[in-house]
Amino acid sequence: MSMPASQLNLFDTTVLSGELAALWSLEDDQPIPEVSLPSPQTFRIPQRDFRLNGVRGLAQGWKARAEANIAAIALLATLEREDRNATAAEQDVLARFTGFGAGELANSLFPPTGREVRKGWESLAAELEHLTSETERAGLQRAIQYAHYTPELIVHSMWDMALRMGFRGGSVLEPGCGTGLFIAALPEKLDGKIAFTGIENDPITARIARKLYPNQWIRSEDFTRAQLPQGYDLAIGNPPFSNRTVHGREGLERQGLSLHDFFIARSLEVLRPGGIALFVTSRYTLDKTDPTARRIIGESADLLGAVRLPEGAMRDAAGTDVVVDVLAFRKREPGEVSSSAHWIETAEVPESDHGNGPLLVNRYFLDHPDQVLGTHVWTTTQFGPGYTCAPHAQRELDLLLPQALNRIAPNVHFLPPREARIVRPAGEGVTIGTAASGADLKEGSYFVDRGVLHQIIEGQAQIVPIRKAGQTEGIFAKHERIIRALVPIRDAARSVLRAQMQNLPYGPQQRTLKTAYQSFVREFGPINHTRTTLRENPETGKTRETQRRPNLQPFLDDPDVWLVASIEEYDERTDTGRMGPIFSERVIHAPTEPEIHGAHDALAVSLHETGRVDLPLIAELLGRSEADALAGLGESIYLDLERSEQGRDVWITSDEMLSGAVRTKLALAREAAHHDQRYARNVSALEGVQPPDLRPSKITARLGAPWLPVTDIEDFVHEVMGIETTSG
Repeated sequence: MSMPASQLNLFDTTVLSGELAALWSLEDDQPIPEVSLPSPQTFRIPQRDFRLNGVRGLAQGWKARAEANIAAIALLATLEREDRNATAAEQDVLARFTGFGAGELANSLFPPTGREVRKGWESLAAELEHLTSETERAGLQRAIQYAHYTPELIVHSMWDMALRMGFRGGSVLEPGCGTGLFIAALPEKLDGKIAFTGIENDPITARIARKLYPNQWIRSEDFTRAQLPQGYDLAIGNPPFSNRTVHGREGLERQGLSLHDFFIARSLEVLRPGGIALFVTSRYTLDKTDPTARRIIGESADLLGAVRLPEGAMRDAAGTDVVVDVLAFRKREPGEVSSSAHWIETAEVPESDHGNGPLLVNRYFLDHPDQVLGTHVWTTTQFGPGYTCAPHAQRELDLLLPQALNRIAPNVHFLPPREARIVRPAGEGVTIGTAASGADLKEGSYFVDRGVLHQIIEGQAQIVPIRKAGQTEGIFAKHERIIRALVPIRDAARSVLRAQMQNLPYGPQQRTLKTAYQSFVREFGPINHTRTTLRENPETGKTRETQRRPNLQPFLDDPDVWLVASIEEYDERTDTGRMGPIFSERVIHAPTEPEIHGAHDALAVSLHETGRVDLPLIAELLGRSEADALAGLGESIYLDLERSEQGRDVWITSDEMLSGAVRTKLALAREAAHHDQRYARNVSALEGVQPPDLRPSKITARLGAPWLPVTDIEDFVHEVMGIETTSG
């Protein structure tokens, strides 16, 4: 029985209506038509910042920590390949990445050159090699000496201190942010009230942080070279533990500060007056005998207080027994006088001389002994007897630390936050500066923002006025259209060059450049379109030629005008232009990065970049301790006999050590070796290069030589010739 046309078709109101409904009326021998299935709607994971409630639940055991690190790196690769945000569960995995700074991790997966991966860790090392490029692994290895992440107890206690001091939100800087533990531990009452700027040098760690905090400004760059805006309300974090010296030609870089001291001083520079900084850092910031760094910090900020943590406070989370301090600073207002300078000096711990001299600690801790959550004692280190802070028996750090922090500056409070926050700029990565700094926009650069033409004038973006009918100020409307059309050409050309300099794929950028160029030519003709005018001087009869480039003339104020002109091959005779090599070829090559396979390669880089033996830099390049770096360099470097002094070692190459006045150097080395056995190496090496003594017959002297005394010449003449002489 046939179905009436008006009768309800069961498939017309289901997902099987339309094309799919035809399938159900086919005869058995009819071919099945192709049917397009409706595509499911794509679910987009929202941008949500990771929140740490309690602790991260780190794996127990260092091998399990390594597995968690590798799992986070693998997940990062998946997220980037799929170009999506992380789910809450995936962020939990990423948050367990702790780097490879713990000794067990570093020594097992990144052994010194010539040694094998630790037995039992081969599969982990192979997986890490599979997931990362050689450059990425080198970055992880360089970060080993810094990657000591802060325990949650310390992080939460520092945030509690900020709340107690009246912090209500604002712009917050975390230098050396790692995976952003301080961002994750943000107190709930501050949620939505803070704009974070996190800076991390290791690319993999920074990329993980970006997936954890997509709503914050995470910058993957070297903090020592980062251009920072002014006006942060709070700086908080854990500067890298390293005695590497920062070198440069400007500002703080000229002071020769160690890396962790530079982080503190630079962060204080960009705080607003009255802003506060809270740091957990190596004890050497306060205890080193050289007060230079503390004086520099004290020029702009006051130490509100400090807490010395006992040995082992960082052990479980970071795998290090380094003694650390929690420091609180306040940047002074202009004209404000320093409150105290006692903390700049060190002093002897009473009754601490047990044969190796007294222990030296910062005066602050002698004046405030209750801020030391342990006891100043001698211990044995790899360099001999040294200082440590022994923990108190039966006293829990989770009770002592909050109490000690509450005793700091009870009457000091944060300023009310400014309404304007320091946030990630639109089009992150676009910077204003100089060509030398690699900035995208420079003085005079044109750019279009929200459909409006702007120009950088005196470092600030200003709207370009457009001349209207009856007006005399501003540029002509046609010139504005030309500039608008040249800006994307400039940006695309620079994008091609930047990709080629970084050894990245540049085909898409070339296609973008081609599209922008063709669009310009269709409307205005060749970029280098030239009008030549000949004029004859009626008095002299000489002909003068003038040329105008109407398509470049409006763009002459832009510092990249001649880059734009250079991409086109222009034939003035036919007034035609064609695309130059940049559209289809590689026109520049990336600078060659030094390959560091061992200590001697790192030494060569140090000599090239700093002109001297920079042992902390060599250790950083190797991703090893300074002791391991020294062992790897062997007889390539020696302590300088003249410039080394107590607490300050200066190293020189063997070429410098074993040349010049080697007899004098040997005498000095023998004397120095009586007080410091490390100079015994110098003695042995210098003894091997001593020249043989000259026999008297090998020594000749010419009369008149300036080094011969006149009296000796007179005696010689008298003895040989029997002539008395007198000097005139």
